[in-house]
Amino acid sequence: MENSRDKLIIEKDGLKLKKLEFEDAINIKNWGRHNNELLIDYELGNFTKNQLRIWYISKKSGIKNKYFAIYNEEDKMIGYLGMKNIALFKRTSTLGIVLDPNYVSKGYGYKSLKLFLNYYFDTLNMKEMDLEVNAFNERALKLYKKIGFKYTAEYYGMFENQKLDFSLPNIEKYRDCFIVNRGIIYSKNYVMNLSRKRFMIGENKNEI
Repeated sequence: MENSRDKLIIEKDGLKLKKLEFEDAINIKNWGRHNNELLIDYELGNFTKNQLRIWYISKKSGIKNKYFAIYNEEDKMIGYLGMKNIALFKRTSTLGIVLDPNYVSKGYGYKSLKLFLNYYFDTLNMKEMDLEVNAFNERALKLYKKIGFKYTAEYYGMFENQKLDFSLPNIEKYRDCFIVNRGIIYSKNYVMNLSRKRFMIGENKNEI
């Protein structure tokens, strides 16, 4: 049985985070599209209802995942975020966050992530949060650094789009972020970490 914390709705300055439900997954079909092949891994808008159901089940399965839908001041779902690989004893997890392309670069990523991290560190009393981000994703890197995440490691992982055309201008400039081994494309990923202390210090600075 779900407890009150699982049903909690977090709301501030017009933004609301609510427990991810199947109807939220269906709303993703109305999202915009990225015009960059590098971001194909975040394309869910062309999924069928059955594919979105499978995606939703994957996010909700097990006790190590908790996901929330992000709603804006117009009560429109503009993204989702949550915790993966939750380790209750260590009080750590891995961040996951995706926004509707129509609402990228409008400040929603920063606002929703700050709202969530306050809940994460204060209400849930977690100690640290990790994340993994593609080295080419400059916009996301800038956001995470602004929040207070620090680089800890890097690795190469198999890239989602194995048909990537490196001759395209908007992809060629990120060629150093990829390697091709035996015909398989791998992308460089950064591992970053944020401690409760570092986040709270940043919060206090903003109040001064």
